[in-house]
Amino acid sequence: MRKIVVPFLIALIFGSADAKELAVTAGTIAVKTQKPVETSRVYLGSFLARGQLPASAVYRIDAPVEGIVQNLSVHIYESVKKGRKLLLIKSPELLELEAKFIDTLIELEYYRAEVERLKPLYEAAVVARKRYLEAQNMLSKFETQSSFYRHLLLEWGLSRSQVDEMTKSKKPLATIAISAPIGGVINDMAVYPKMYVSRGEHMMTIIDPKGVHLVLALPGKIAKRLKKGDRLFIEENPVVVESVSATVDARTQTVAVHLLPPKGSSLMAGEKRNVKLYWPKKAYRLPSSAVIEYGGGEALFVKSGSKFRLLRVTVLGRSGREVYLLAPGLKNDTEVAVSGVIALKGALEGAEGD
Repeated sequence: MRKIVVPFLIALIFGSADAKELAVTAGTIAVKTQKPVETSRVYLGSFLARGQLPASAVYRIDAPVEGIVQNLSVHIYESVKKGRKLLLIKSPELLELEAKFIDTLIELEYYRAEVERLKPLYEAAVVARKRYLEAQNMLSKFETQSSFYRHLLLEWGLSRSQVDEMTKSKKPLATIAISAPIGGVINDMAVYPKMYVSRGEHMMTIIDPKGVHLVLALPGKIAKRLKKGDRLFIEENPVVVESVSATVDARTQTVAVHLLPPKGSSLMAGEKRNVKLYWPKKAYRLPSSAVIEYGGGEALFVKSGSKFRLLRVTVLGRSGREVYLLAPGLKNDTEVAVSGVIALKGALEGAEGD
C-alpha cells in the first residue's frame, strides 16, 4: 500500500461524465492507495438458507375407492422404492364398477359381431336398413360406455395392465393395489390393517428428501443478476439456480432464490442454516473504503499521474471489509485510493458546486 500526499486545494478538470479528474493545486491531505486483487470467485454474502421440498418430491396418497385396508406392507418412516406395493384395498364399490365394465364389454363384443354379420346381408338387401343401423347404434353406445368405464377404473387406481387383463378375461379384481409413485420415505401414515377408508381419504405421504431445494432471500441487486441454470457455490459445494422469484418482498426488499444443492446434501426440509454464497466470476477485490456512492451509482478514485480520476464501478458483492467489483479500464497495477476517499469526494462535489 502506498501513501501519497495530495495538495488540499484541488481544482476540477472536466472530462466526460464518467472520467472527471482532480488536479493538485495547494495544501495537503493524506491519501493511501492500493492495487486491486484479481479473483475468480465473488463473495455474495452470508445468508439464511431454508430447506424446501418442491411439489415433485412430495406425493400425498389418498384412497382412490372406498373399502377395507386388507394388507399394509409398509410402516411410517420406512424407505421405499418407486413401484413398491404399499397396501391393498378390498372395495365393493370397485367390484360394482368392474361388473359394469365387464357387462359393457360383453355387449360390445355381441354387437360388434352382429354388425359384422348384418353388413353383407344389408348390402345384399337381405335384411332391412333399419335393423342394420340399430346394430351400429348399439355398437357405438357400448364402445363409448366401455371407454368411459375403462378411464374411470384407471382414475380409481387400477393399472393399465390390470384393466387390459380384465378386458381379456372378463373377470373382476376383488382388491386394488396401491404402489409407491416415487422413491422416498413414508413421512406420515393415517391407515392401519382392517381399517375402512372412504374415497379421497388421506392414507399416507411419501417424500423424497434428496429433492430438497435451498431457498435464500437475496438482496434485489444480487438476485436480478442471477438466472435459472447459473452455477454458484456454498463454501466449496456447487449449487445451481433453479428459479428466481419475479416479485420482491415488500417488507425485507429481498427476492426468493431457489437453489439445487449438490447430491448428498444434508439439509432437510424445514431446516435452516447460515451459508456463505459465492459466484464463480472474474472480478477485482478491494477494501470497502475505496467505494463511494456518487451520482446515483458507485465509484472509486484511481491515480492518473498526479491526479485522481473518478471511475464508475459495478459492485458484485461485499464482505465485511472487502468489496468485489468490475470497472472498465481497471487493471492489476491500477493505484486505487482506499483512504482519504471522502476528502476526494468532498473536493469533487465542492468543485461541481462552484
